[in-house]
Amino acid sequence: MQLTKYSGYILCATAILHTTVGLIFGWSTLADMHQSGWFSSTIIHGEMNYQREAITWFLVTGFFWMTLGLTLQTAINQGFSLPSQLGWSFTLIGIGLAYIMPESGAYLFIVQGGLILFENAKRGNSISSKVT
Repeated sequence: MQLTKYSGYILCATAILHTTVGLIFGWSTLADMHQSGWFSSTIIHGEMNYQREAITWFLVTGFFWMTLGLTLQTAINQGFSLPSQLGWSFTLIGIGLAYIMPESGAYLFIVQGGLILFENAKRGNSISSKVT
């Protein structure tokens, strides 16, 4: 069984969960930004509003993860295996985030990174390659 067969979709699901949490917990901040007319709404009286900046980047990150997830899934569907560097990156970023924020979704990155690394070790792949 190929453990990474749906890795792109798993990353998309992680991104959707992340973005949904951001929308729920950031709704009042987003409503304030809407009241400000969106354009330059993270700047209030010439100063950056960190709460508005944070929710903006939180949501943008979720959308980037969705894009990356769909791109990964396309590559997997075309016969490419995921590189070990991606597995290590997901794992190390997840560990760092879990250390800083233990009550977060960081563990999802650790699991996904571990699956990529385990699959590559099982196949003997250390770098990305096209499966022929």
